[in-house]
Amino acid sequence: MYVLGATLGRGATSEVFAVAGRDELAIKRLHPHLLGDPRAVAAFQAELERARAVVHPNVARVHAIGDGFLVLERIHGESLATRLARGPLAEAEVRRLGAAIAGGMAAVHARGIVHRDLKPANLMLAGDVPKIVDFGIARSLEVDALATGTRLGTPAYMAPEQWTSGLVAPASDVWALGTILFEAATGYLPFEGFEGGRCPQLVELAPRARVSPALDRAIAACLERDPARRPSMLALAAMLGADERITQDVGATLVEAPKRKRWPYIAAALGLAALIAYAVIPASHEAMPLPRIAVEPTQPPSVPQPAARPVPPVPTESRPPPAIRRARTEPARPRVQPTRRAGETLD
Repeated sequence: MYVLGATLGRGATSEVFAVAGRDELAIKRLHPHLLGDPRAVAAFQAELERARAVVHPNVARVHAIGDGFLVLERIHGESLATRLARGPLAEAEVRRLGAAIAGGMAAVHARGIVHRDLKPANLMLAGDVPKIVDFGIARSLEVDALATGTRLGTPAYMAPEQWTSGLVAPASDVWALGTILFEAATGYLPFEGFEGGRCPQLVELAPRARVSPALDRAIAACLERDPARRPSMLALAAMLGADERITQDVGATLVEAPKRKRWPYIAAALGLAALIAYAVIPASHEAMPLPRIAVEPTQPPSVPQPAARPVPPVPTESRPPPAIRRARTEPARPRVQPTRRAGETLD
């Protein structure tokens, strides 16, 4: 037995009450005019039975379901819509919240459920932990893939295919989360001007958010007009949770990029100069003498240059070979003929 307490909030189809004596619980009840419609009550209970099977830290837990009401986890905190009313979030916070929400929605999609009304008002902040709430207009993919022509949702967060064909698919929730990320990072919606049934998503391209390149790519992927080109919630959670420097401002990135490109070349040049100096300088580290450059004076072309005098040859003493010198200094000696004695022979 649950006793209704104070009203915590009202939506288009339901109202949320506190539970007397149970601070951790809340009761969500359909509006009285819907309680009288058996089909609406049956659909409400069928969808929430499936939502009850989703167990994820970023999805509000459903504890019990009754006739036109459900007992769910009460979250003590504020909605993301209330937080964004005070201004945009830092990019690191946007990335962290987006990855957590995408992870929770991946668990919802794994159960064959499409939220169809994902928006900041349906995201509660329990401290720094986001919780997905309000599956009141969720639709199961096991029941049918198309809505019955009734366009349910909040126009600013509805995907183009929800406007044209009422298509119900996980890609519609991805579009809604991309819109939430854009709003959280910039402080304004990517599309505005829905008065008179106007749908700017059908005729305008999503603008680029002035955020870091990686976060901008993630948001742009969610806001692809073709639902087949949008990432899954699991892929989006990986993109947002990747260990990248995506929290830098685009302006700072553009200014710092040349410095990051220039310093490797400067370091390489200094290293090469040091290597050349080490190879050229002797081991004794003595200063090498500078070469002397002879500079000849030049005269103006109008002054005639004196003719150079020939240099007389230096006389050198020529000495004859040793044999000739001896012939001049020593007289020739006469050759003595040997005498022959009687009875001797000359050998």
